[in-house]
Amino acid sequence: MVTIDKPERTANWRPILQWILVTPHWLVLHVVLNVVASVTAIIAWIAVLATGKLPPGIAAFHATYVRYRLRTFSYMYCLTDKYPPFDFSPSTDDPGGAGVTMSVSPRLEGRNRLNVLFRFIVPFAWINLAVMLSLGGVSIPAWIVALVLGAVLIPAAIFAFIAWAITVVGSLLGWLAVIFTGSWPDPLFRLAAGWVRVDARLWAYSMLLTDDYPPFSID
Repeated sequence: MVTIDKPERTANWRPILQWILVTPHWLVLHVVLNVVASVTAIIAWIAVLATGKLPPGIAAFHATYVRYRLRTFSYMYCLTDKYPPFDFSPSTDDPGGAGVTMSVSPRLEGRNRLNVLFRFIVPFAWINLAVMLSLGGVSIPAWIVALVLGAVLIPAAIFAFIAWAITVVGSLLGWLAVIFTGSWPDPLFRLAAGWVRVDARLWAYSMLLTDDYPPFSID
């Protein structure tokens, strides 16, 4: 479950400058954590297929990774005025204090191996990129394997993309409202917060924290 505390009032300058202020977190997320999480996702995928269990240490790191994404994007989209902490301590428990919370109880045992088998698109994206770079072009066989191994995730990923596209429009309107009035209109805030929730659920499922399929809902 993802909870985002809507500020009663947001400073008029925030929609303009928070994009700049969030840059350090954006770099940490995309340059460091995405790569590390892709490696641990491969380890988790193999471990679950071999044993039916998700290693607790990896589960804690994946929960921290998804939480970091949630906080970064929530601040980037001006859904909260609380600056995300640089907290990388692996934990399934949300320490709070960021205006955004995510409760998750990773399923460590009794995993559905067949479901996990076709949920490999996250780490495979990096493998495919390496193949593309080494061959100097697009590798069709690699894409085919990626689509097969990521088949379970494709519907949820398409829904997340559509939600994101709609959120971009809603966020622009919401930012204009904040700039001129200092407050998010409730429908626009719900729309923007919806994509952040969708993203967090998709990644929690992708990183094997749960076997419950992400709902096709922004609430």
